[in-house]
Amino acid sequence: MDYIETWKEVIQRPSDFYRRMPTTGGYNEPITFAALSYLIYWLLTALFNRGMMRGMYGYGGIIEFGFSTAIITAVVALFISIISVFIGAAILYVIYKVLGGSGTYEGTVRFISYATAVMVVSWIPFIGWIFGLYGIYLYIVGGMVVHDVSMVKSAIAVLLPIVVIILLAVIAAMFVVSSIFSAIF
Repeated sequence: MDYIETWKEVIQRPSDFYRRMPTTGGYNEPITFAALSYLIYWLLTALFNRGMMRGMYGYGGIIEFGFSTAIITAVVALFISIISVFIGAAILYVIYKVLGGSGTYEGTVRFISYATAVMVVSWIPFIGWIFGLYGIYLYIVGGMVVHDVSMVKSAIAVLLPIVVIILLAVIAAMFVVSSIFSAIF
């Protein structure tokens, strides 16, 4: 697997890439691609975004994290990121099936793994969120091709978990605020 060529293809021509992408053949190649994308993301985040390196406030002031702590954090985050690919694929696979999709779980893992290409540039401060939005687009296109559904159904499948998480966060925040107010008054 040529990481750079695959990365360019996913970013520049996602529809073509996903149409040619095999939906079977094992997890090794796509997960290796995702692992490299996440590793680059976490290392660049650790090295260039001072917030991660700064540390936390302790009794003696701000505790600085060193380079080795940043590397260890990046490796642990990489492991968690790879697990999230499999969990996210399971969630999306079920949603696509409910919406009439015909793809497989393996195909879902594959398109999600290659959509991590945006992680290589999404660490950049102030503009990283733009690449995050492009990542959502990559998910929508990948799901549309792999599960043979319309773009609208694919967008619903991809955006539904995001909406549910936002709603749960709002409900949790309302619960916390109401608990604080009931304790005060």
